[in-house]
Amino acid sequence: MSGLPRRKNLLSRTVSGLFLIDKPAELSSFAALGNLKRAINTKKVGHAGTLDPFATGLLLALSGKMTRSAFLFSNLDKEYSAVFRFGEETDTLDSEGTITETAPVPAIERITQAAEAFKGGIRQIPPQFSAVKIQGQRAYKQAREGRSVEMPERTVLIHDFEILNWKKPDLEVRIRCSKGTYIRSVARDLGLASGSRAFCAALRRTAIGPFRVENAVPSEICGAENAIAPAEAFALLGIPRIEADEPRSRALRAGVPFERIDGLRENDSPLICWVEGGNDAVALTKNEMGHSSYVIVFDRD
Repeated sequence: MSGLPRRKNLLSRTVSGLFLIDKPAELSSFAALGNLKRAINTKKVGHAGTLDPFATGLLLALSGKMTRSAFLFSNLDKEYSAVFRFGEETDTLDSEGTITETAPVPAIERITQAAEAFKGGIRQIPPQFSAVKIQGQRAYKQAREGRSVEMPERTVLIHDFEILNWKKPDLEVRIRCSKGTYIRSVARDLGLASGSRAFCAALRRTAIGPFRVENAVPSEICGAENAIAPAEAFALLGIPRIEADEPRSRALRAGVPFERIDGLRENDSPLICWVEGGNDAVALTKNEMGHSSYVIVFDRD
């Protein structure tokens, strides 16, 4: 991921690109986008997956036309490093909450044995203090108002669960997991499975799909020069690109309907990034059932 291609032309129009931001603690994901919005002079910036305010690490930001591709990035697997503190549980399941339960700190052998059950598909209940919507309202808003929130159980996938260090009462772990996994819930459930209580004392997102935090920039200095061009971002997701000649490029930019591309098989990628000049994205199209449709049409650089 080092040396990722960056968009070099700073356009007067809204920059369409992907940005890798290293979010600091005590800042919401929305607030972390503030400097980028000012730097590229637009409000059309969003992120592809939130981070809790207490957490740090990788936040994927999208600007301009790229905001329409957020679903591609939000569905990627995530990787975290975290510290689970045993012997206490808080109402928020993180270090910002109020201690609600205490228990003896278990031996590391018991924790290690319990951790074996946290691999593969698992069922978990999200924290009450989370952005999950319950009857149309964010759960954390209801929890802050003192209302009891019944959180629905969900199935998530833990690809890797590695214990890195144990310094009683803190357990340092690395977890690679599917979209929708709450690491705070993993901490709570591992505490219970170990005959104790636990909460997430520290959390850092280190990767989202192929994108790593080592290639991110601090939120306070992120600007247009840090954009990854759309064609390069899509290529990193494994989306193939097809060079469009001038007539095809004009038709694509005009949104002209067209049939499925000759030579593409049903098992080929359902998404195609059309480019001109090798790297300038023209359009992202969806190809299925013998026809093609537009996902994004990009402005000409």
